Amino acid sequence: MFQSVLRILRDTQNAELEGGGTAEAGFTLIELMVVLLIIAILLAIAIPTFLGVTGSANDRAAQSNLTNALTEASAAYQSNSQSFPAVAAMQGSAPEFTWTTATASAAAGSNVISMEPVDVSANGDTQGIIVATESKNSATCWFAVTLNATPNAALTVVGDTTGVPFTSTTNANPGATTAGTYYSKFASDGANCKANQPTGTASWSWSTSYANAPQA
Repeated sequence: MFQSVLRILRDTQNAELEGGGTAEAGFTLIELMVVLLIIAILLAIAIPTFLGVTGSANDRAAQSNLTNALTEASAAYQSNSQSFPAVAAMQGSAPEFTWTTATASAAAGSNVISMEPVDVSANGDTQGIIVATESKNSATCWFAVTLNATPNAALTVVGDTTGVPFTSTTNANPGATTAGTYYSKFASDGANCKANQPTGTASWSWSTSYANAPQA
């Protein structure tokens, strides 16, 4: 593309010389400016596309980690008398992840999973688990929750945190009103991507897919 543009400019310049000899070797200032302008246009198109693809890939990686984390947690659930275990047990059964109850910041590594076993139908049943991880460079915290029982609307304590049950009528779009797996996301600042965040927020909502995950 550049060569064709330069050829046209060179041919035009030679024609203007009216037989006065071939043009001197090298590029003229106008030719260089045209090339720089073309490069700037291409960069203006390519950079946003590249950043968008990179951000999307980082989100897919975070979502994949959460899906795998839920698979590991479900296996631990079966071997823990049908209840989700605490962090210590997950660290032993699934060492490929760094399990924590604290923040899962992308700066700490892509395999850091924040987890929170939660009560679903009765206090102390730990029939649910929330996992969270931050997408690298996208400032998005992704959440996934698996509920192995139908949420009890009268439950006032979710896991270790006093908060709003999944069936709360104060939540405009709770989503997680039956047993199943649900997803959500949160605009993270690198320090607040924590699995127990949804348990104390009346406005939190869930969806049945990552693609439709609501912004909490």
